[in-house]
Amino acid sequence: MSDDGGPTPPPRRQRPWIVLSLEEALLDVRPAILHVIHLLSGATPADVAALEATGVLDDPWDLARAAHPWIRAGRPMPLPVGDWRAIVNQCGADTGDLHARAQRLYRELGWRAEASRIDAVRLSRLADVAHVAVVTDRDASGLARAETCFGFRFAHRTTAEDGARPDPDMLLRHGATGHFLGRGARDRATAEAARFVFHDVGTAPALLVDRMIARLAEPIAAVAPVDAPAAPPPEGASPRRNLRVPPPPGAVARDRAAPPAPAEEALRASGDTQGARLRVSGA
Repeated sequence: MSDDGGPTPPPRRQRPWIVLSLEEALLDVRPAILHVIHLLSGATPADVAALEATGVLDDPWDLARAAHPWIRAGRPMPLPVGDWRAIVNQCGADTGDLHARAQRLYRELGWRAEASRIDAVRLSRLADVAHVAVVTDRDASGLARAETCFGFRFAHRTTAEDGARPDPDMLLRHGATGHFLGRGARDRATAEAARFVFHDVGTAPALLVDRMIARLAEPIAAVAPVDAPAAPPPEGASPRRNLRVPPPPGAVARDRAAPPAPAEEALRASGDTQGARLRVSGA
């Protein structure tokens, strides 16, 4: 019976640690990357798609370096085979390395174009059933700016001031075990080093969080102890009809309930590992 005199609520699972990668699980940074590329080179999303199709321009700021002379040369096609150097050699007007300028623009302007992949309502519901933390390559001020995108402030966090992935301490500072929601080889390596359960969020992180919330919110089924005494027979009934005959040695009792599966196994989920190709490091 509960304190207010009502029925005692069923027991719930112990709250696990769930750590989310800011860059890979929480934010869609591609709109921000496209905005900065446009500021640097004038490239449109269609231009970026054409340059990405070469298969060698994965770094967004190298892509901007290639886009600048290509656009000024009238977007000649077909594109030369090779990285940004091949395009610069053909079109000329090299801007030089753009990484420092691009990162400054991203910090000052680009981040405003970031989009949330998991909304504040879901994050609040997840925090009701688990200990929630965030890990990021950004510094504390960069994380604070990102939190404005989804309207949720994380009480537990690891930032660039604390280290960098794949250092397992980026996760272990929150708990000895738990779940890590991320994407890509680096996040997977971080989870394995910390012995956390890794969940690749793919293209649907909100759906994965919904499944976790539903699983963790379920009450633990009440299972009678194996050695619990049998209920007494009703008054007037023959005691013999209520005798429990033990099974022969080596037999398995058919009426014994199997223990519930661990929460970690139930929380495993697979995701589409295909995502936006462009990545920002240290934005």
